[in-house]
Amino acid sequence: MKKLAIIFISVVILFLAVQVIPVQRNELPIPAGKSFVIKFNVPDNVNLILQKSCYDCHSNHTNYPWYGNIQPTALLLEKHISEGRTKLNFDEFKDYGERRLRSKYTEIVKQIEQDKMPLTSYLWLHPEAQLSKSDKTLLIQYFQIQ
Repeated sequence: MKKLAIIFISVVILFLAVQVIPVQRNELPIPAGKSFVIKFNVPDNVNLILQKSCYDCHSNHTNYPWYGNIQPTALLLEKHISEGRTKLNFDEFKDYGERRLRSKYTEIVKQIEQDKMPLTSYLWLHPEAQLSKSDKTLLIQYFQIQ
Protein backbone atom coordinates (compact mmCIF):
# COMPACT_ATOMS: atom_id res chain seq x y z
CA MET A 1 0.00 0.00 0.00
CA LYS A 2 2.86 2.35 0.82
CA LYS A 3 4.45 1.72 -2.61
CA LEU A 4 1.17 2.61 -4.29
CA ALA A 5 0.98 5.88 -2.38
CA ILE A 6 4.56 6.76 -3.35
CA ILE A 7 3.83 6.02 -7.01
CA PHE A 8 0.64 8.10 -6.90
CA ILE A 9 2.38 11.06 -5.25
CA SER A 10 5.24 10.81 -7.76
CA VAL A 11 2.81 10.86 -10.69
CA VAL A 12 1.01 13.89 -9.24
CA ILE A 13 4.30 15.73 -8.71
CA LEU A 14 5.44 14.88 -12.24
CA PHE A 15 2.10 16.05 -13.65
CA LEU A 16 2.36 19.35 -11.76
CA ALA A 17 5.99 19.81 -12.79
CA VAL A 18 5.26 19.48 -16.52
CA GLN A 19 2.66 22.26 -16.26
CA VAL A 20 5.47 24.84 -16.25
CA ILE A 21 6.68 23.79 -19.73
CA PRO A 22 5.90 26.77 -21.97
CA VAL A 23 4.10 26.33 -25.27
CA GLN A 24 4.03 28.86 -28.07
CA ARG A 25 0.36 29.28 -28.90
CA ASN A 26 -0.89 29.78 -32.43
CA GLU A 27 -2.51 33.19 -31.96
CA LEU A 28 -0.88 35.45 -34.51
CA PRO A 29 -2.72 38.48 -35.86
CA ILE A 30 -3.77 38.54 -39.49
CA PRO A 31 -2.57 41.69 -41.26
CA ALA A 32 -5.48 43.90 -42.35
CA GLY A 33 -6.69 43.16 -45.87
CA LYS A 34 -4.43 40.16 -46.26
CA SER A 35 -6.63 37.34 -45.03
CA PHE A 36 -7.47 34.42 -47.29
CA VAL A 37 -11.15 35.36 -47.20
CA ILE A 38 -10.54 38.91 -48.44
CA LYS A 39 -7.70 38.22 -50.86
CA PHE A 40 -9.53 35.36 -52.61
CA ASN A 41 -13.07 36.71 -52.21
CA VAL A 42 -14.23 33.56 -50.41
CA PRO A 43 -18.02 33.20 -50.26
CA ASP A 44 -19.49 33.26 -46.73
CA ASN A 45 -20.80 29.68 -46.93
CA VAL A 46 -17.34 28.35 -47.88
CA ASN A 47 -15.65 30.45 -45.20
CA LEU A 48 -18.00 29.13 -42.50
CA ILE A 49 -17.04 25.56 -43.37
CA LEU A 50 -13.34 26.42 -43.39
CA GLN A 51 -13.67 28.17 -40.02
CA LYS A 52 -15.35 25.23 -38.31
CA SER A 53 -13.32 22.46 -39.91
CA CYS A 54 -9.94 23.79 -41.03
CA TYR A 55 -8.68 27.04 -39.52
CA ASP A 56 -7.74 25.69 -36.07
CA CYS A 57 -4.84 23.79 -37.64
CA HIS A 58 -4.42 25.57 -40.97
CA SER A 59 -4.31 29.27 -40.10
CA ASN A 60 -2.37 31.67 -37.89
CA HIS A 61 -5.01 31.60 -35.17
CA THR A 62 -6.32 28.62 -33.21
CA ASN A 63 -9.33 28.64 -30.90
CA TYR A 64 -7.96 26.57 -28.05
CA PRO A 65 -10.19 24.28 -26.00
CA TRP A 66 -9.86 24.21 -22.21
CA TYR A 67 -7.58 21.18 -22.31
CA GLY A 68 -5.15 23.14 -24.47
CA ASN A 69 -3.80 24.67 -21.27
CA ILE A 70 -2.90 21.36 -19.65
CA GLN A 71 0.39 19.59 -20.28
CA PRO A 72 1.24 17.28 -21.97
CA THR A 73 -1.89 17.84 -24.06
CA ALA A 74 -0.80 21.39 -24.90
CA LEU A 75 2.46 20.12 -26.40
CA LEU A 76 0.64 17.52 -28.48
CA LEU A 77 -1.81 20.14 -29.75
CA GLU A 78 0.99 22.50 -30.72
CA LYS A 79 2.79 19.70 -32.56
CA HIS A 80 -0.34 18.93 -34.61
CA ILE A 81 -1.04 22.60 -35.27
CA SER A 82 2.54 23.29 -36.30
CA GLU A 83 2.51 20.34 -38.70
CA GLY A 84 -0.85 21.43 -40.11
CA ARG A 85 0.31 25.01 -40.68
CA THR A 86 3.50 23.78 -42.35
CA LYS A 87 1.49 21.78 -44.89
CA LEU A 88 -1.24 24.35 -45.44
CA ASN A 89 -1.75 27.80 -43.96
CA PHE A 90 -4.68 29.80 -45.29
CA ASP A 91 -3.18 32.98 -43.83
CA GLU A 92 -0.13 32.59 -46.06
CA PHE A 93 -1.97 31.96 -49.33
CA LYS A 94 -1.45 35.60 -50.25
CA ASP A 95 2.29 34.89 -50.49
CA TYR A 96 2.02 31.80 -52.71
CA GLY A 97 2.83 31.91 -56.39
CA GLU A 98 0.31 30.71 -58.97
CA ARG A 99 1.91 27.27 -59.35
CA ARG A 100 2.00 26.66 -55.58
CA LEU A 101 -1.61 27.82 -55.24
CA ARG A 102 -2.72 25.31 -57.88
CA SER A 103 -0.82 22.57 -56.08
CA LYS A 104 -2.44 23.48 -52.75
CA TYR A 105 -5.92 23.57 -54.30
CA THR A 106 -5.38 20.13 -55.83
CA GLU A 107 -4.14 18.74 -52.51
CA ILE A 108 -7.09 20.24 -50.61
CA VAL A 109 -9.55 18.60 -53.00
CA LYS A 110 -7.70 15.28 -52.75
CA GLN A 111 -7.71 15.38 -48.92
CA ILE A 112 -11.44 16.13 -48.84
CA GLU A 113 -12.33 13.46 -51.40
CA GLN A 114 -10.33 10.83 -49.49
CA ASP A 115 -11.84 11.86 -46.12
CA LYS A 116 -8.38 12.58 -44.74
CA MET A 117 -9.33 15.99 -43.40
CA PRO A 118 -10.30 16.96 -40.80
CA LEU A 119 -8.25 14.36 -38.94
CA THR A 120 -10.21 11.68 -37.15
CA SER A 121 -8.39 12.50 -33.91
CA TYR A 122 -9.57 16.11 -34.23
CA LEU A 123 -13.15 15.02 -34.87
CA TRP A 124 -13.25 12.94 -31.66
CA LEU A 125 -13.21 16.16 -29.65
CA HIS A 126 -14.72 18.46 -32.30
CA PRO A 127 -17.62 16.56 -33.89
CA GLU A 128 -19.01 19.85 -35.23
CA ALA A 129 -16.01 19.99 -37.60
CA GLN A 130 -17.19 16.88 -39.47
CA LEU A 131 -17.75 17.70 -43.13
CA SER A 132 -21.17 16.76 -44.44
CA LYS A 133 -21.59 15.55 -48.00
CA SER A 134 -22.84 19.00 -49.02
CA ASP A 135 -19.88 20.67 -47.24
CA LYS A 136 -17.47 18.46 -49.16
CA THR A 137 -19.19 19.16 -52.45
CA LEU A 138 -19.15 22.91 -51.86
CA LEU A 139 -15.46 22.96 -50.86
CA ILE A 140 -14.42 20.75 -53.76
CA GLN A 141 -16.33 22.92 -56.23
CA TYR A 142 -14.82 26.08 -54.76
CA PHE A 143 -11.22 24.86 -54.86
CA GLN A 144 -11.56 23.27 -58.31
CA ILE A 145 -12.59 26.56 -59.93
CA GLN A 146 -9.93 28.66 -58.25
